[in-house]
Amino acid sequence: MSSSLSPILYLFLAPSGKLYLKVQHLLAGDELFQSSNPPLLKRRRPGPKNPNYGIPADLWSTVLQRVVEQKESLRTVAAAYGVSPETIRRIILHVQKQRGQQEA
Repeated sequence: MSSSLSPILYLFLAPSGKLYLKVQHLLAGDELFQSSNPPLLKRRRPGPKNPNYGIPADLWSTVLQRVVEQKESLRTVAAAYGVSPETIRRIILHVQKQRGQQEA
């Protein structure tokens, strides 16, 4: 006595079942889609791949001159050195603080 549990089981039987063939066709199409559009492997923050984490101390006077004397914006100077405007702001504050201590 070999009776199947489902009357539609024959539709899934490989390799001639209609639903089996349809599923195989959809899976093949999905593989083509994935190969043409590979998934993103990892997410990165925006910005350069190897950012500068600061400006060498010997260039701080140049930065100070550009911002204070030439009135360039922090963003412009930061873009020129590949750092954030916050980095430029901190350098300026640090240099001005050092100069203030030397004068006192």
